[in-house]
Amino acid sequence: MIKEARDKLLEALISVVPICVLVLVIFGLQYSSIFPDNTIPVDVLVTFLICVVCLILGMALFSLGSDIAMSKVGKYIGANVTKKRSLVFMGIVALLLGIMITIAEPDLAVLSELLEGVLPMNNQWIFKIIIGVGVGIFLVIGLFRIVFQKSLKLWLLFFYALIFGMACIFETVDGGDAIISIVFDSSGVTTGPVTVPFLLTFGAGVASVRGGKNSSSDSFGVTTLCSIGPILTSMILFLCLGNYGAFNNIENVVETDPEFVAVLGATFLEVLIAILPICVFFTVYQALFIKINKKELIRIYIGFIYTFLGLTIFLTSAKLGLIPLAYSLGNGLANPIYDGSYNYMIIILAIVIGLAVVLVEPGVHVLNEQVEEISGGVITKKKMLFALCIGVSLAIVLEVIRELCGGFSIAYYLVPFYVIALALTFTVPDIYTAVAFDSGGVASGTMSSCFVLPFVLGISGALDVGSGFGVIGLISSMPLICVQLLGLNAEVETKIKYRRARKRVKEADDIQIIHLG
Repeated sequence: MIKEARDKLLEALISVVPICVLVLVIFGLQYSSIFPDNTIPVDVLVTFLICVVCLILGMALFSLGSDIAMSKVGKYIGANVTKKRSLVFMGIVALLLGIMITIAEPDLAVLSELLEGVLPMNNQWIFKIIIGVGVGIFLVIGLFRIVFQKSLKLWLLFFYALIFGMACIFETVDGGDAIISIVFDSSGVTTGPVTVPFLLTFGAGVASVRGGKNSSSDSFGVTTLCSIGPILTSMILFLCLGNYGAFNNIENVVETDPEFVAVLGATFLEVLIAILPICVFFTVYQALFIKINKKELIRIYIGFIYTFLGLTIFLTSAKLGLIPLAYSLGNGLANPIYDGSYNYMIIILAIVIGLAVVLVEPGVHVLNEQVEEISGGVITKKKMLFALCIGVSLAIVLEVIRELCGGFSIAYYLVPFYVIALALTFTVPDIYTAVAFDSGGVASGTMSSCFVLPFVLGISGALDVGSGFGVIGLISSMPLICVQLLGLNAEVETKIKYRRARKRVKEADDIQIIHLG
């Protein structure tokens, strides 16, 4: 476990340090008169630097706990419910676990924190539960798809047609664009560091027990369907609430000087309420059905403790240091008193942030290795990294341009992106489609929620246009296109190589028929 902890600490250090260096460079430039004065207040910067150490520690503990506990819980329960051979039992367990795991997701906690005061019900927990129900329902659908071996493409076409059909309702009313931005962001944050390991291992456990020649490829696609659920359930929520015009008056104000004791206390209670139900459910379930050996059980409980401590430290540090600084940075550069003088700097900064987000996100490197293995080395890790860097940077730049241009409808981005992604599903093998849609949430990880979104909210707040939400949804749409395009290229390259090989083998007289006798 010591080696695992050291690796996780190094991974967290690599994730946070580039953002820290970027902030220090910007802070130095503002006092060289390249940036406007007070872009980053000194007190916010000092708080950020103190919180960086805690962020690294919290991220490392949380990641270690997730590997030891959450992944194991998904694997054991996923395999066990399949052996029961009861679809009703599997559905109930998957629904409950989907809800509980999603509520514990730190990226969702950050989004709901930023939505405080925005939602009409003014209650973060209602929003979290609605999103959790969406994940739970579609986890059930995803598992049934594996059991009955149904095509993922047909499910994607049906549900995205339904999503954009419902989106048309919001596009025709005041405040509808803000709602669409929020619901697509809610999809992006549900595929975070807690949810993804659990969903992947849960799906893999079901596929391995079911067996069959396609069991390895069928394990992909569960995360994809689970990211669709929150979009539909949150849309239904907003349809029921009505009063869409209220979303035109969203005030994107992030508290830049939060009180430490208040934030720590609220976060401690929030994380406890999120983690405790999962721990209790697992305890009861394993006692009744699995009966894990004592040594392994103790290790899993230690993982729960690491997850709790890491999540508490991480969220507290993010709320105190990372989010306020990112908001101040975007708000300062886009301040109307500068009359657009620093718009080019904002776009350049958006590109750099996009590169940093991809390079430091641990899930991206796991995805790259996965795709290289699937493609037989045709799609190298470097190709994947290059494509994702371009895609994520483009997503952030497009969102920044949307804010700078007055906050036009995000549908002008999302509709073409998803049309292209869905069209590509008919040209690439199923495995690339499944991996591409599963990887949609990989790029929209922790740094997207804690740094990119507050940065865009700061820009929106300074210009008083749009809602500022939607950037996470855009980021999560990019791998859908990038991975499938690389998969298409890999297929073409493979066919060309085979064709050339056949030509080299074939001799000039091979077509002649020689009769003996």
